[in-house]
Amino acid sequence: MNNTPVALGGAVASLAALAAGLAGQALALGMLAVAMIVLLSAIGLRTPRTSSKSTILTLIAYGAAFCVLLALCFRLHDPAGPLTTIGGFPAGTAMLIYGIAPLGIALGVLYGLTFDSEILPLDKQREFLKRFSKK
Repeated sequence: MNNTPVALGGAVASLAALAAGLAGQALALGMLAVAMIVLLSAIGLRTPRTSSKSTILTLIAYGAAFCVLLALCFRLHDPAGPLTTIGGFPAGTAMLIYGIAPLGIALGVLYGLTFDSEILPLDKQREFLKRFSKK
């Protein structure tokens, strides 16, 4: 399967993230890092059979939600102003605890749920075991 366009997108996102980091643009760096996670996950989910549309849509929704939370974190953080708290935590910490950490967990759960159907299907499991198991 040809992953060249997705891999090229990941390379462009990587170089853009590097440039944003060197320029001191933390928000752009964060969003480009999320774009790289989504693109590389898309490469990992591509199989000879196409991945389910719901998995790809979930991955895109994950990236969008992560970017919204990241932007909200930067929007609510004002070092010169009064401390903004959400649920007893400063805004940045609250976004990390209540938003970003659960999204990372959701990506792990998505991987676990799709492993048998999209990552290593039963026929490939058998081939893998036959090839690499000790006799």
